[in-house]
Amino acid sequence: MKIKRFVAPDMRTAFAMVRDEQGPNAVILSNRRIDGGGIEVIAATDYDEALVRQAVRSATATASIPTPKNEPAIEMPKQEVAEAKPDMRDFWMKDPNLAVVRREMNAMRQMIEREVGRFSEDRLRENPVRANALEELMEYGCENELARSIATLIPKTADSRRARGLQLGILAKSLIVTKHEPIENGGVIALIGPTGVGKTTTLAKLAARYARAHSARDVALITTDVYRIGAREQLYTYGRLLGMPVVEAADETALGEALIRLKDYKLVLIDTAGLSQRDSTLVNQLSWLAKFPQIASYLVMPANAQTRDLDEVIHRFGVARPKGAILTKLDETGRLGSALSLTIRRKLPIAYVTDGQRVPEDLHRAEPSRLALRVSELRQASKFEATEEVHVAA
Repeated sequence: MKIKRFVAPDMRTAFAMVRDEQGPNAVILSNRRIDGGGIEVIAATDYDEALVRQAVRSATATASIPTPKNEPAIEMPKQEVAEAKPDMRDFWMKDPNLAVVRREMNAMRQMIEREVGRFSEDRLRENPVRANALEELMEYGCENELARSIATLIPKTADSRRARGLQLGILAKSLIVTKHEPIENGGVIALIGPTGVGKTTTLAKLAARYARAHSARDVALITTDVYRIGAREQLYTYGRLLGMPVVEAADETALGEALIRLKDYKLVLIDTAGLSQRDSTLVNQLSWLAKFPQIASYLVMPANAQTRDLDEVIHRFGVARPKGAILTKLDETGRLGSALSLTIRRKLPIAYVTDGQRVPEDLHRAEPSRLALRVSELRQASKFEATEEVHVAA
């Protein structure tokens, strides 16, 4: 594959230059306006998508430090290279010229990946079966890259019914769920996540679920949310209804003392304060949990939130090193694929999903095949409701 850059005063001239030099089968990788006017076009012949992806990975993984002019490169022995790694890392971080190189390489990588994705999508749309699968997956809320990867695996000759079954099956295989149910063997579990995602209600569902299989006397509840009166009262109400003790822990010391007091309970559930992912006190709050190795944290996220917001939540709450995720509010979204795509990309296992306020009936163990079906079901239900609203309005 040969890649070349062309500069011309306008797009028509640029395309003519590409055709004259590289022939009619050349592939346009990118085009943009440049300073001072004119168009820059990057084109390739003998286009190989796999090769481009490999080049992108190599470019970001094997960047080399430029050698000054007229000075031969010095090859260091492997042992000396290993010993020099920390200093070389500092060199890379501090040298302004190398920082520019890194930025340019990152921009090039993003550009090539974007163009490869666009080219792949165009090729998929040439086949009706794959094009339909691609459209459906995007309607479900799946991220473009995931949708393309699934659509590519569907045979071009598959009928519509088989294609739909295959796309949901491939989506199910892509999902990651926790190997075991978190509360199955008891232990200490903390629910973390931003405010308003349903942590307290989910905690009550987990407590009731465990009590049904074992005994309410085996479960104790801790709240670190001593700031919101409503949150404390809600958990105390659940505690009274379920017959479980509730203990407050306002700081790290109090949390340690509470864990000691409740060490004889088979399952201890911790309801943490609901803080925005942008709250400056978030790291301090989550650091409490990280200091207690017996605590397993699970990130509670609403399935009806925007992908970009959920991505930020996973990043910010990563301080607590969550073992998995609990997706709430499945009944409030028609695009479940958005949250599922994110957990796949972030390699975050899903432990449970919730789809209502009933305790504990609306808490379900995450199952890949069932989640894939829910993606389709929720989208169809959302379409039906939208159609009904149009009829009513008319």
